[in-house]
Amino acid sequence: MARRSVPARREDRVWSPIRRLWDLFDLRSDLDEIFDELMEAPFITRSLWSAGFPAVDVAETENEVVVKAEIPGIDPKNVEVNVTEDTLEIKGEIKDEWEEKDVGYCRKERYCGTFERSITLPVKVKQDEVKASYKDGILTISLPKVEPSKPKARKVEIEVEK
Repeated sequence: MARRSVPARREDRVWSPIRRLWDLFDLRSDLDEIFDELMEAPFITRSLWSAGFPAVDVAETENEVVVKAEIPGIDPKNVEVNVTEDTLEIKGEIKDEWEEKDVGYCRKERYCGTFERSITLPVKVKQDEVKASYKDGILTISLPKVEPSKPKARKVEIEVEK
């Protein structure tokens, strides 16, 4: 964007009709540049939009962490769940129902394609005992907590130096 210096005093500026017209053109081009930069901004990209998909609820009980993810209309075969001690990852693909080439859209708002969501868990979980179920568009994942290890006290001998 072009930056112009502003006169220190108002009297220094010549106010002719032509000067006013050029000022309007400059203002218009500056505004066009601002809007062009906004439209190229990274916050409009699809990856950030899909970062919140699927929507999840994370709840913690005494023995487990329960994650519920909304994935309506998705075949559970197209969803992959991976878990580490402290992270849950949900990946999947939403297939386009209209795979025919002769279908023309008047409007298309539903997302089709792959998605991925990584959730940091509030506690460490037992990876081997994780269970997942799918019903009515809700994926429920039960993650049993790792029992906190009790610190063992160890007596340390004190050496006396001579």
